[in-house]
Amino acid sequence: MNKGLKLGIEIGLGVLIVLLAYAVYHTVNRDITFGDEKKVRQEAVITKLLDARELQYAYEAKYSKYADNWAELIRFAKEDSLEFTKTIGDIEDSVEVAEGRAWQEKVKIPAFEKLMQDSVLSENFNLDEISKVPGKDVEFEIAAGNIVSAGTKIPTFQMGVLWDVLLSDLDRQLVINAKEYSRKTSGYEGLRIGKIDEVSTEGNWQ
Repeated sequence: MNKGLKLGIEIGLGVLIVLLAYAVYHTVNRDITFGDEKKVRQEAVITKLLDARELQYAYEAKYSKYADNWAELIRFAKEDSLEFTKTIGDIEDSVEVAEGRAWQEKVKIPAFEKLMQDSVLSENFNLDEISKVPGKDVEFEIAAGNIVSAGTKIPTFQMGVLWDVLLSDLDRQLVINAKEYSRKTSGYEGLRIGKIDEVSTEGNWQ
């Protein structure tokens, strides 16, 4: 093999090695970047969906059903109230009860105020933004219904966002991969809490 041919082969192999190394680096870096961004967005969505679930719990406690639209759920939190039993004194003490120093009474507390008092909502909870997908000008999907189990009608709800919406500006193939994984593991191609056709209020990430 003459020196010129040998040199050409060595140069060609060197270029090929550089190109392969770059391709591997680009693929790994793309996956890491996508994973990091997906995690940030997922955490923001989960926080909102958990807060929305607390609103649904409170709504169901009063109406024996879940809200099927955001306007109604937000209206409930802002304008409606919940009834609770308030205990005064020690009702286990018969003397206090007999002397009128211990009793129970029904009180009404605004729904949003009660949820804040119970510290069940996230630290930076914003009721006016609860329906919005973080970073997107769209609302979460929301639905409510019921199923019949053992002759009993049980209310159900579902709220969520598809990966196609949440990750619309990221690498398309990696979004498709995320959709496929979620579909196989939970039957929903995104992040969802509750399930319209089952008695479940869990998130599909749990």
